[in-house]
Amino acid sequence: MATIKEGNFSINLGLIKLDGRLTDDDRQCAWELYAEIITRVAVVGKWGDKEATNFEGEIYAESFTSLYRFFQEARSIMRKFPVGRIEKPTKDHLGVMIQRILTDALRPFLEKWQGNYRSWWDIQMKKPDHRNPFEVQKDFENLKLMLEDWSSIRRIMRRAAHEICDAYKLEPVIQVPTTSAAPANPVI
Repeated sequence: MATIKEGNFSINLGLIKLDGRLTDDDRQCAWELYAEIITRVAVVGKWGDKEATNFEGEIYAESFTSLYRFFQEARSIMRKFPVGRIEKPTKDHLGVMIQRILTDALRPFLEKWQGNYRSWWDIQMKKPDHRNPFEVQKDFENLKLMLEDWSSIRRIMRRAAHEICDAYKLEPVIQVPTTSAAPANPVI
């Protein structure tokens, strides 16, 4: 069971170690979550960026929208997880992992930054100076702290994708890059 701590965020992924009794439904739900995680730059960053600190080319307001949509998709997958077929009731299954990701990582990040940034962004975009949005977003007062937290979330989500592949015996589409600052399998 992996516990991951990055910056201000910590989650216990809480996946059971499975022993071959996976149903196709179990694996399908895991695959859907994995696909949602690895295909969203807002969630994991750019895969070639080991530290998940490269936000180049992103409009943060649009990335917040993508992150929130991921939140909604993850909730939908959680509802579909075939919990009624878990042979031995346990607190450590995919649905619980999804809840932990949402509650312990994404929700605190979104609550801390999304409202403040979006409200600031809306005011900036109404100004008549017609600046490039990439230039405008550089002026956000707490940009450095927001991006540090966002990088932490991205590293957590990369690790979660790896754990899903391991626990549900999925073939990884993308290998999780390891960072120089943290071991490949951080357990804290």
